[in-house]
Amino acid sequence: MIRPALLAAVAMPTMLQAQAFAADAVATPDPEQAEYVRVCDVYGPGFLYIPGTETCLRVGGYVRYDIGVGENVGADVDGDGKGDTYYKRARAALQTDARSQTEFGTLRAYSQINFDYDRGGSIWNYQDISATGDALYINHAYLELGGFRAGMTDSVFSTMTDYAGNVINDWLLRFGPFRTQQISYTYTATNGLAATIALEAGSGLDVVKDYVPHVVAGASLTQGWGRAMAVAAYDSVNDVWAGKARLDVDVTETISLFGMVGYKSEDEGRNYYGNWGGVWAVWGGGTAQINEKARVNAQVAYDDDDNFLAIANVEYDLVENFTITPEVLYTDNLINRGSDSIGGFLRLQASF
Repeated sequence: MIRPALLAAVAMPTMLQAQAFAADAVATPDPEQAEYVRVCDVYGPGFLYIPGTETCLRVGGYVRYDIGVGENVGADVDGDGKGDTYYKRARAALQTDARSQTEFGTLRAYSQINFDYDRGGSIWNYQDISATGDALYINHAYLELGGFRAGMTDSVFSTMTDYAGNVINDWLLRFGPFRTQQISYTYTATNGLAATIALEAGSGLDVVKDYVPHVVAGASLTQGWGRAMAVAAYDSVNDVWAGKARLDVDVTETISLFGMVGYKSEDEGRNYYGNWGGVWAVWGGGTAQINEKARVNAQVAYDDDDNFLAIANVEYDLVENFTITPEVLYTDNLINRGSDSIGGFLRLQASF
């Protein structure tokens, strides 16, 4: 028979061990709640809130492949000023757009970086016409706060009139410059009226050489019938000026037409803004929405030096975010005085 005292002696260590284990137990904290990325619908589709902030960010861009044939948009390999073979370009463009609300209005930081690989330079490129290789460059990089903008992007002289139509090679008869450093302010009224003034640095041979900048000013009116735009610019390097006016009209829900005229102060000599031939130039064209997937764009242009071009294309959305655009061109005098040429262009582009 086991005595009670012996049972107590045997049981005591077991109880002490259980108490020790209970004292050594570590409390496990509850896991922190994960912070998921939230959709920001204030500035349009594709924006997300940066976690922990009230800043909205959109990361996008496109991958594009271009092919040009013909004397006007082919690649010049023998240096005679005419296209001899296929011009080809592969481009990957990365765009970032960050926006947030402040007491002074919307703060925006926008950039686009292009990664290009060209097979032969197009005869209209500012690069070496025989160049084949890689190019990495900033296409846009600017800040906006309210109506103020500072940075590098296309000249207000070109953007104020929405460039020149919806064809790819609209710039063959030139209508103004592109990338330049600038500081600008845009006032936007509630009745569709907007006005912009900009100080620009120019580029290439026309970059400012002292403290006197180029000056650009313009205004636009947007209504239910379409839009009217006008812009003027003073080139401080060459001491000349240029101006343009454009009218867009929505003829129907599926058809829109535009007309634009440009005029500059002098026929001869350089003009950073009025870079067409002669004193005056005219552009015209339109867009027709054929169905949900297809659009037809056309444009003609003519200047005081008898340069002429006619372009037409079809933009076809094969699937969502993937567009195929074949384009045909006729040009006269743009390459050699008195010569004319027919060319073709194909663009494949996937956007994201």
